[in-house]
Amino acid sequence: MSPDYQIPGRVPEDGVPRQAVADYWRERFSAEPYYDGNSELIFDDYEPAYYLGYSARHQRTRADEVIAAYEQVEAELQSRWAQEHAKSKLTWEQARAAAQRGWDESTALRQAHLDKGVPRGT
Repeated sequence: MSPDYQIPGRVPEDGVPRQAVADYWRERFSAEPYYDGNSELIFDDYEPAYYLGYSARHQRTRADEVIAAYEQVEAELQSRWAQEHAKSKLTWEQARAAAQRGWDESTALRQAHLDKGVPRGT
């Protein structure tokens, strides 16, 4: 079973469904400095990288680990990218910045989701 598998109708324990993570970044990705509007890459290529960073930080928070700096987990994320990048056309070199942004913004994204008055688990 893949780590992304979810029982239908259930959301990750932090209450933020993957679609909310995608929606958050869909509105912002083209303004990011690493985004190349002249390439053939589209949001669907970047989304797995954002989610990779987001979910890695969330997993550490949920496991009560001391939150490491992104640089301390980057090698792990690079390895996971090689296995989990779905249909993305991004190489790790291209995905690295998006994964870091997903990591960096994970707390803000969870808070924004909760601030919308969305009950946890919906």
